[in-house]
Amino acid sequence: MVLLETWNLSQIIFSKFNTFDKNIFLRSKVNKLYRIINAVKKEDIDTIHDYSCRILEEVGMRFMSREMLDSLEESGAKIDREKNVAFLPQKLVEEKLGCFSKEIQSGRVHLMLNGGVSYDVGDKIFCKFGAIAPRFFDWDSQIDREATQFDLINAIRLGHAVDEIGIVGCPMYVKNIDGRTIDPNFTPILNAMFLAKHTSKLGNSEVNSKKQLKYLMEIGIVLKGSLEEYKKTPVFITAKESISPLLLDQNACEVLIALAKNGLPATMIPMPIMGAGVPVTIAGATAINYAEVIATMTAIRCIVPDAMVGGGSMASYMDMSGKGIKFNVMDAIKVDMLTSQIFEIKYGLDYGYGIYSSDAKKLGCEVLIERIFKILGGFIVAKHNYVIGLYDQGMVFSPQLALAEIEIAKSIHELFTGFSMDDLEGNELLDEIKSVGHGGNFMASMHTLKNFKSNMRSDILEEVFDSKSNKAIGGIFERANTKYKHILANTEKYELPADKSKEIDTIIAAAHKDIVGRDW
Repeated sequence: MVLLETWNLSQIIFSKFNTFDKNIFLRSKVNKLYRIINAVKKEDIDTIHDYSCRILEEVGMRFMSREMLDSLEESGAKIDREKNVAFLPQKLVEEKLGCFSKEIQSGRVHLMLNGGVSYDVGDKIFCKFGAIAPRFFDWDSQIDREATQFDLINAIRLGHAVDEIGIVGCPMYVKNIDGRTIDPNFTPILNAMFLAKHTSKLGNSEVNSKKQLKYLMEIGIVLKGSLEEYKKTPVFITAKESISPLLLDQNACEVLIALAKNGLPATMIPMPIMGAGVPVTIAGATAINYAEVIATMTAIRCIVPDAMVGGGSMASYMDMSGKGIKFNVMDAIKVDMLTSQIFEIKYGLDYGYGIYSSDAKKLGCEVLIERIFKILGGFIVAKHNYVIGLYDQGMVFSPQLALAEIEIAKSIHELFTGFSMDDLEGNELLDEIKSVGHGGNFMASMHTLKNFKSNMRSDILEEVFDSKSNKAIGGIFERANTKYKHILANTEKYELPADKSKEIDTIIAAAHKDIVGRDW
């Protein structure tokens, strides 16, 4: 049995904050060192990689795409045509991933775009919306219901206004607009329109077909100004997922190939269910999860040699007591963290950490605890664009939860932020200590006046207590709702230039006619 190397708390902290200088005792910006608690050794990472490659050689991956199978065969893979299974040699996988890794290490930007996972955005908090829930939590009625276009627009406005939200993908989708039922095949195009007209922090929509991709690109080109600029910073697209174990269906294959051929990121994000689609153990689940991603990345690079590829995962755990799947089981979180570490250490590549959603079905302490663990996991593997606002396994979006999660993320980051040692240089503080004297008080000292932080606690997370009634006033979500309403009432609305808005309206009309078969 291979035992994982377990670090104690001091090792976890100093593995990230191990740079010292005269001003900073603990410093956050180091060489992207991981703080993963159950950190595997380099040889254990090699073991997982080799085992995953063995799976691909002996079991293979089923690709429901003739083009993928043909390209893999031309590159040296053995193909079972009857079963649509490709047996990928380890040499081929390592060759394709190695070439891509060299491109990234040489300065090519590793582009990823997906609403359900967090990836590397540097040290700052860069939260995002984007996992596209079908329902919205209505604060006034205290129920979740189908989202309306006004719910969606207000959520996008919130994302645009809040500094800690760096990417605004589509947080919800609507089924009806002005009494018209929206065809699901048209929904991604409509989502892109709402984003384009209400924020400049553009993120993902969905892409489920080549037809959808065509119009999503057209809207993106209007906003970016040209195809080349759009390719540099693409918007409105997302990843595709496998069907674990080891199956990529026809639609996923077609969309990934289309993305790659258009010079856009082709990202593979499985949603492995431990104990169902993948083995129940962390090592076993990680081996298949990793195998599915590297097999797909290899297949795409066989078709498009310079394709921008990537991976991520959103693991869950099958509750054998009959309660269904759970995203917030610690083993599932570790699978995503571990796979992220393998990609980083083995190839120097980014990998999407599956922060996605919580299992809790209502707003309360349970959902906050679950989100703390998910956000902490993202912090540990240095993926700081936390997906926020979702609960009930991604089925419901709540702006109140989103604002509370931002405060949780800020608190976690603040806990591990470095601090200044300037006080201990020179004699100024020592003179102050002498002045205060034995048993004195620093409350009125000049040092306190100069260095006191005006806001030590979050206005959302900190309990507000009425000393007269001896009762707490409101709660976390009440305070978050007050802030949400304040933001909507006091921030200027984003307005897309009229000429671009008109161009997008023309694209929307053409897309609806083409995809749905009737006028918009």
